[in-house]
Amino acid sequence: MRILVTGAAGFAGRHLLRELAAAGHSPIATDAAPADSPAAAGLPGYVAADLRDGAAMRALVADARPEAAVHLAAVSYVPDSDRDPSLALAVNIAGSINVADALRETSPGARLLFVSSSQVYGAAAASSLGAATDIAPLREDVSPARPLSLYAITKAAAETALLARAEAYGQDVVIVRPGNHTGPGQSPKFVAPAFAAQIVEVAAGRAASVRVGNLDSVRDFSDVRDIVRAYRLLLERGHARTIYNVTCGTRVRIGDLLARLEALEGVTARVEQDPALWRPADVCAPLDTSRLRVHTGWAPAYDLGQTLSDLLASIRATKEAK
Repeated sequence: MRILVTGAAGFAGRHLLRELAAAGHSPIATDAAPADSPAAAGLPGYVAADLRDGAAMRALVADARPEAAVHLAAVSYVPDSDRDPSLALAVNIAGSINVADALRETSPGARLLFVSSSQVYGAAAASSLGAATDIAPLREDVSPARPLSLYAITKAAAETALLARAEAYGQDVVIVRPGNHTGPGQSPKFVAPAFAAQIVEVAAGRAASVRVGNLDSVRDFSDVRDIVRAYRLLLERGHARTIYNVTCGTRVRIGDLLARLEALEGVTARVEQDPALWRPADVCAPLDTSRLRVHTGWAPAYDLGQTLSDLLASIRATKEAK
């Protein structure tokens, strides 16, 4: 299939382009980055476009004539949404509607895979934890969306808008709710690459400490390569107007994540608490992925040790290349 990928210059986008091409598809990349920028270098069929411009999106889709699309583009870092709510609303909600409408008007029949977030469960996830140590996984058809952050609110709103359009116009829309994922190429804004980059510096003798926030939170870390393979399989085999959880189910305390990175690099770093990184401790609820597995046959291929080892190797390689 010819598959349009929005947000193609981002972390998951680049991995998805490789996954689609390896499976025999023809990806078409788009992002907001200028075509002559380093971020767009090497992206197949790249076209720069602003999701907030409905006319521009219609022109792009009319020219590309994709048979499917993966809508990854978003203001995806939670603090960025908090700092600029207007941008988050315009990109994550209105921009998503623009992509869906462009497909419906110029490429009818094209499947739209919308990448949402497991954060839409929000308060439902928090209430499922309670004092229990054995937490029931959240299911797409049982656990309600009760978002807490502005980012999660925009994702839940976009889901609602796209599914309403699918119902009204018969559009082929699939929703995915991935958990946290990491791997080579992720921005150091996020905790795993932030820790990994600092650990590499400690191992090289250029630093002695690692800045941290709250080490007691628990997160579910999946490998981005497993996540994008799920996206590809859902494009091929997923059911229309259906929501899918996507995660490898590896839940780890943040302090233990740091310890694993230290062990892989063979160092022990001094820990420095950074108030700017501090968040209240919380525990992510597990996600039920039985629907994804039954409909597509997906199963994770990477364990956390391999993911973190590859993340460290990519950071070392980047530093050596500079």
